[in-house]
Amino acid sequence: MLDEVIKSSWLYMEEDDGYSKFYAYLSLFTFSMLGLVFSTNLFQSYIFWELVGVCSYLLIGFWFYKKAAAHACTKAFVVNRVGDAGLLVGLLMLYFSTTEFWTDKTTLAFGELKNAIDFGVSSGILPVVGVISVTTVALFVLMGPIAKSAQFPLHVWLPDAMEGPTPISALIHAATMVAAGVYLIARTYPLYVASPVAMETVAWVGGITAIFAAIIALSQNDIKRTLAYSTCSQLGYMVMALGLGAYSAGLFHLTTHAFFKAMLFLCSGSVIIGCHHEQDMRHMGGLRKFMPITSLTCLIGVLAISGFPLLSGFWSKDMILLSAWETNKFLYSIGAFTALLTTFYMFRLYFKTFEGEYRGHAKPHETTWWITLPLLCLAIPSIFIGFVGSPLIPGGDKFSAFIHYGSHHVAHHEWGWKVFLHELTLIQSLIPLALFVVGFLLSWMIYVQKVPLNNFIKEKLTPLYNISFNKWYIDEIYFGVIDNVIMPFYKFLWDTIDKLIVDGVFVNGSAILTSIVGERMRYIETGRAQLYVLVIFGAMLFLLLFYLLR
Repeated sequence: MLDEVIKSSWLYMEEDDGYSKFYAYLSLFTFSMLGLVFSTNLFQSYIFWELVGVCSYLLIGFWFYKKAAAHACTKAFVVNRVGDAGLLVGLLMLYFSTTEFWTDKTTLAFGELKNAIDFGVSSGILPVVGVISVTTVALFVLMGPIAKSAQFPLHVWLPDAMEGPTPISALIHAATMVAAGVYLIARTYPLYVASPVAMETVAWVGGITAIFAAIIALSQNDIKRTLAYSTCSQLGYMVMALGLGAYSAGLFHLTTHAFFKAMLFLCSGSVIIGCHHEQDMRHMGGLRKFMPITSLTCLIGVLAISGFPLLSGFWSKDMILLSAWETNKFLYSIGAFTALLTTFYMFRLYFKTFEGEYRGHAKPHETTWWITLPLLCLAIPSIFIGFVGSPLIPGGDKFSAFIHYGSHHVAHHEWGWKVFLHELTLIQSLIPLALFVVGFLLSWMIYVQKVPLNNFIKEKLTPLYNISFNKWYIDEIYFGVIDNVIMPFYKFLWDTIDKLIVDGVFVNGSAILTSIVGERMRYIETGRAQLYVLVIFGAMLFLLLFYLLR
């Protein structure tokens, strides 16, 4: 997948003045991400975790002379620092609370993490609940994945990150970097398994993010921002699955999502180039006639992410929803409704971009082979990769047999046609399919048949539409808190601590003290040798008397 993105980015960036710099940043990111994946302990992971964040900052702000890009990279850096600070605190708490007693190997090694946690819990060194406990450590560590994987409430940086070059949006902010948070939760899973509160928190953070971001995506007009909020929503699915104990299902969706979401972002890049750098879907339409390969691959991606039967997203999302049905019915309802919204807004993107009449002013055209070839290469696994976790193949679910936490359930190997057909008759398997049909029909009626339901929502349900269009006003709330609470408090601290204590006492105080001492000592610095001899003689006499009279 990385090769396909690099091939596409070569043509996308070939006329840019920062071509060499772009590939330097991209190479540094690749090194950092590989280092993160191959790290054997949490300390190494944290180093590469920060390097990945730096690369993201550099690539989002690649066109730093654009005000929006400069603002976006700063926002991404600050938001990720909040999460990374929590991650660092969690790692330090874990290390210092268990290392003294767990002396065989470091507790930060992934291979020893489960044993160290079990030992800490059983011995009472690290209780399940408390000020310093497995729960607090897990929740602090969770702050890192929440920021990196753009989970609520630290999701605000990801949509703005679309200011970077589109190949970077496909690679970093769809398939790799944002997946690092899900990956870290999976690697530190013993922490969460040991704490029911932490597991519940992970599940609810993922569920809230899934529906929260999906609602925002319903009304966005920028093609890349729609895909960005879609990424937030799908990452929420993965995090929810891990929180519900569906370890294999969450990582399976991580795998399938990487292919079709990278393809969708590269499709958006192809559309942007074909429409002469237009990103607003209101100025597109009818591109299927001009861009047949891009439209076909985009349709495959839309069907896959929407859970169309037998495509990759169908298997992975169904595994998550089936686990939610068995574990938490309310989160199942959230996941199922999010599936409906996903189908709606993804077909909305497809219909507004490729169907109807062209509404723009440029002359759209299909892009070159170097851009369309990666789309075709990614379309193949977007269709077929889901069969790795399908019960239809001989031997059953191969993915869960290969990647799982704890002992793998033998029954998964025994799935076959009869069991699969039996499962399809269950209501929990039919609901997602029904929701796909409903979402597709609603989108088709509004954006193809032009049923004026969208205008009805804008006019009659204006508050609801504004909530979606304005992203739940989260940015406004954050900036309001910063401007009206944090900045005044910071100014108070600045005036009190910096000016009064640091400047007044330490800086100016030390200068005044030095001046006073110098003023007094200048009377003995006369330059007369007789006075210096007298002082030396007096000092020697004082020392002699001191030792004699002791």
